[in-house]
This record gives sequence, C-alpha cells and structure tokens, in this order.
Amino acid sequence: MSIKSVIDWLVTPPKNGPDADNPQSADAFVPAHMAQPAALSILICDFDGPKGHEVAQRLIGMLAQKSGIKAQLFNKKLKVSGRGNMVEKFLHAAEMGRKWMIATETDLLLWGEIDVEKENLSIHFLCAVADTDKQPGSIGLADTLEIPINYDSALEDIILASSIAAAGPRKKGLDRTDLTRMLEIEAVKLTAYMDVPPSNLEQRQFASVTTFIGSIFSSLWRMNGDDSYLDRAIKTYKGALSNTYDRENPMNWALAHNHLAAALQAQSKRDNSLPPLLEAADAYRAVVAALSLQTHANDWALAHIHLGDVLVRQSSFIETVQKLKEASEAYQVALLVFTRQTMPGPWSELLNQIGVTLMQLGEMVAGTRTLDQSATCFRQALEVRRREVAPLLWAQTANNLGAVTFSLYKRDKNATLLNEAEACFAGATEVYAQFGRKNTAKVAQGNLDRVRHAKSG
Repeated sequence: MSIKSVIDWLVTPPKNGPDADNPQSADAFVPAHMAQPAALSILICDFDGPKGHEVAQRLIGMLAQKSGIKAQLFNKKLKVSGRGNMVEKFLHAAEMGRKWMIATETDLLLWGEIDVEKENLSIHFLCAVADTDKQPGSIGLADTLEIPINYDSALEDIILASSIAAAGPRKKGLDRTDLTRMLEIEAVKLTAYMDVPPSNLEQRQFASVTTFIGSIFSSLWRMNGDDSYLDRAIKTYKGALSNTYDRENPMNWALAHNHLAAALQAQSKRDNSLPPLLEAADAYRAVVAALSLQTHANDWALAHIHLGDVLVRQSSFIETVQKLKEASEAYQVALLVFTRQTMPGPWSELLNQIGVTLMQLGEMVAGTRTLDQSATCFRQALEVRRREVAPLLWAQTANNLGAVTFSLYKRDKNATLLNEAEACFAGATEVYAQFGRKNTAKVAQGNLDRVRHAKSG
C-alpha cells in the first residue's frame, strides 16, 4: 500500500468537464518545429510567492523549446492550503489541479512555491493519470524538487527529465516510445552531472535534486527495461541519503528512503535475492524513526505497512514464521492511523492484508488460534467491502475467508465453518464470472468444488 493508494481511496479524479468556476483557458505555447502532436503536454501555473508568474514563464520558455513537448501557461496559483493535515491539503490541491488538466487536456501539471528568504524554489509534479501500485521512481504528490530560484541550465535539464519521468511510465503506445528516447538522452547528461556534483546547492537542495535523479533513472528502467538504470538509481538514492539527517525536513528524508526501498524491492524481484529486501526493510525502519504518529501520522503508518510487505517477502527466503509474525505486527501498528471511522477503505484493505498474513502463518503453526484471528480480520473487512458496493473487493476478501474457514474445518471438523467456506467461494465465483475475470473465477470454482467434495464425503 502506498501514498498513491491512499490518495486514490480519498480522491477520485473528476471524469467530466470542469466546474463552472474553473479559471480561464490556458495560453498555449506551441513550438513551430512540432509538426506532430506532442508526446507530453505540460500545464504550468503561476507559482505561489513573489514573482511566481515570472518563474512560470521561465519554465514555459525552457520547455516550449523541447521537441515532443507542448507547454501551456495557466495564470492561476495552486496552493497547499486549507484545513486538515498536510496530506489533506495536498489532496485538495490535487483535486483542483486535475480539474485544470482536464480543462486543458494536459498530462502533467507543474506548480509550487517560492521562498525568497531562503532563495528556494519548490516544484511539484501532478500527473493526470494515476500510477500503478507503488513503483520504483514513481513521482507522486509529496515529491518536491527543491532548487535555487536562480537555477542554472544544468538544473533546467533536471526539471525537464523529471517532467518526462513523472508522466512517461504512465503513457502508452508511441507517446511512451518517444518519451523513452527523450529520457535516455537526458539520462546521459545526468550521469555526467552526478560524476561531478554541484557545489552551489544547499544540503536540502542537493538531497532533493539527487533523489529526483534517482527517480529519473528508476523511471527510465521501467520504460526501457535496461537493468543498469535500476542499479544506478539505487546508487543515486544512497548518495542522496549520505548526508546527515535534516531534522527540520523529515519528509524529504523519508521520501528518499521510500524511493530507495521501492527500487531495492524491484532489484530483489529481478535477481531473486534476499539482501536488497534486508536493505529495504532498514529503509522503512529509518522512515518510522524519522517520522512520528503525532506529526506525520499517515506517512508513519504507511511506512509500517511497507515494512510489513517487505517482511512478508523476506519470509520466502528466511525465518518464515518469525518474519510473518513481524509483518503482522507491523501491519497492526498502522491500524492506529487507518481506522474504520476515519479511513474505511484503507482500513478494510489493511484488515484483508493482515488476514492473509495470519492465514499464511496459521498454516505453519499448531492449533487454530492464528487461523481464527485471520478469519476475524476477513469478516471485519467484509463489513466495509460489501458485495453491493465493491463487488470485486468483496470477492477477493470472501475468497480469502473461504480459504481460512476451510482450513479451520479441516482441523476441527466444524460443519458451520464448512458451510461458510462454501458460501464464500460460491459468491466469489459468481462475482468474478460476472466481471469477466475468468482466471480468478476458475480458481474460486476449484475451491468451491473441493469444499463440496468434503461435504459429500
């Protein structure tokens, strides 16, 4: 489960036209050399702060000269403001930003803030299309590129590459192919940039820029499949984290660790290797240590969830029972934040995941206590994942509940549990078939057949 996942639960990007109070149409800057439609269309709004319009114009002037990119200026400011915590404020900004992108038919929105006192420019990247579940290099709502206000041409290259990397993996067809070629060219420049790191950046800016370069390499790996970019990304993320921890900016530190951990998990999957998973777990533990329940509740809880995911994967290599226990404990800590009252969607997803972990653990230990706990988790999750509201999510959890109740029946021969398993598998089979999920329907039907064979025997 990722920050992106929470955003998707809480915010549904509007599918229809913009509200009547949307700002004026964007002014398009279309370079003369573009004979074909742009592979990437970017909307840039005025930045929040003194000379925010001038900053936006400079970005327009740079991006509009690039082949394959269409840059548009929007004379409105998008701010991180309003009630609630920082996550809620970002979500509010994202909701408005997506409306603007729909109105202008653009792929990416660049926005941000100016801090004149610190001579710092913060740039955020908002994509019109949500990324798939947590992926290496996925540039999300909380990722912030921090650079000097008077940035040089080398940092212009990083802004361009970051824009391509943010949207590129989410594009399809020829646009994705074109963006891959563009990003490969920019990656050559960034490699040279990292060989001789700049000396004019403050520590916070250097860490931010280096983290973004890591995400650019990770995104390029996703786009062209060249494993060397994933390995380069991991090295770059570690470089971003080599400086002393900045207590004033724990989120930047945490986000860099999150990116490193995602890349390490991909490396582990690629190589079928344990060591990257051990490093990934340490990265999430660093996030937990840097943040707190009181000040960064959502991200603190998500770090526990990510840690749980890594521990489950570690259980395939070492200490299976112990790692599954640790994973279950990590997931349960996150329930302090993701409660049924405040976040029913994430809460039910988390209960489902805890149930799966306990079911795996229960199959490996004696007695029925762990399996009973697993069944309880699934039953609670189904109170939110109702069939009439979220049929596919209901089918997923119902199938899980059927599996654990059937396992319990095989241990204590309780006919009530066998009937419950039959009802769960029958319902899951119906839903999957209804929605054309042939493979999952076949699996559920197979489970149902085994239950009915047990009843007839």
